[in-house]
Amino acid sequence: MIRRFFKSIVTIISLIATGLLLLSVLTAYISPAHISVMALMGYVFPPLWVINFLLFAFWLIKRRWQFFIPLLAIIITWGHWQHTFQWKGQHKAIEEMSQPLKVMTFNVRMLDYYEWKGENTNEKIFDLIREENPDILCFQEFFTTTQSRDYREHYILRRLSQFHHRHIEYRSGHNNKRNYGLVTFSKYPIVERHSLKFQDSNNFSIYTDVEVNQQRIRIFNNHLESIKFSRQQLNFLDSLNFQNKEERNEKIKAIGSKLSTAFDQRARQAEKIGRYIANSPYPAIVCGDFNDTPVSYVYRIMRSTLKDAFVESGRGVGGTYNGPLPSFRIDFIFHDKAFKSYNFRRLKLDLSDHYPILTTIDLGAAAS
Repeated sequence: MIRRFFKSIVTIISLIATGLLLLSVLTAYISPAHISVMALMGYVFPPLWVINFLLFAFWLIKRRWQFFIPLLAIIITWGHWQHTFQWKGQHKAIEEMSQPLKVMTFNVRMLDYYEWKGENTNEKIFDLIREENPDILCFQEFFTTTQSRDYREHYILRRLSQFHHRHIEYRSGHNNKRNYGLVTFSKYPIVERHSLKFQDSNNFSIYTDVEVNQQRIRIFNNHLESIKFSRQQLNFLDSLNFQNKEERNEKIKAIGSKLSTAFDQRARQAEKIGRYIANSPYPAIVCGDFNDTPVSYVYRIMRSTLKDAFVESGRGVGGTYNGPLPSFRIDFIFHDKAFKSYNFRRLKLDLSDHYPILTTIDLGAAAS
C-alpha cells in the first residue's frame, strides 16, 4: 500500500516536472512583448531538465512504463539542452585551418572606472587582450572620459595598438567628458560602419563590414537591454531578509516591473537586429551581451539560422555573468552557417561583471 502510494506521488511529480519543462521552452517561441512572465521560465530550464533526466533514470531502473513521461520531455527539449550544456569542447590547431579568424567579445563594464574589481583592472584587461591577441574584438560598455588620463580615448587606443582599425560609437554623442558605448576593433580593414539605435533605451547595436582576405564579413556588436537592478534589489534577492509583508510585496512589485520592462524591450530590440542580420548581403558574425539565456525568445531571434560558437566547440554550461545572482550564459558569438568554429573558451577572470568569451572561426570552411 505504501509502495503504491509512493509510486503514485512520483508519477504525479513526473507529470508536473514534464509539464513545467515543456512550458519553459515555450519562452523561446512566445515574445515577452505579449506575455512577459513567460520569459522567466527560460531561467529554470536547466534544473527542470536535470530533474526530468533523474526521473527518467529512476523509472528506467524500476522498469516502469512511467519512464516515457520524462523521456518524451527530454526528447522534445534536447535541442535547447544542447544550447545550454556541452560536453565536447572541440579543438583544432590554428595551423590546420585555412582562414582562421579569432573573435573575442567582452562586456568590460566601463573598464572598471570605479574600481569595483580593485586597482589597475583596466590595465589587466589590456594585458589580457594582448595575450589572447584576437583578430576581431567587441567591447560592450566601453567608456572614455577626459577627466582621467588612463581613460582618455587616445590612451586606450594606444594600449590596444595591435588593432589598426576600429569602429567606436557612443550612445549619447561624443561630449569629450564621459562617453559610454560600443567598439569593434579589427586587424583587418573596415569598409563600412553603421549604428542601430533603439527607441527609449540607452542600449544599442552597431555593425561593421570588415574585409578579410578579399572576403567581406559583417560584424554585429550588440548590447541589449539590461534589467538595471539596484544594489538594494540585488541584496534583497540575495538575502531574502524581509522586514514585513508590505515591504516585501513592494520590493517584489518593483523588481517584477523592471523584469517585465527589460524583457519587453529586449524582445523588440532582438527583432530589429534580427531583421538586419537576416538581410545582410554578407556573411555575419554576431557578438555581444544579450542579457538573456539560450532558452529565450531573444536568443532564438538573434541566432536564427546562424551557428552558436559555444554549441560548436564549447564545454560545460559556459555561464558568462559574474555577479551576485546565479551565472547564466548571456554573452554570445554566432556566425554564418557556412563557417566552422573551434576552440570556444570562457575566460573566468574577475575583471568585470561579465566573463570574456572567444572562439576561432574558419572562414575557409565555406569553400571546402
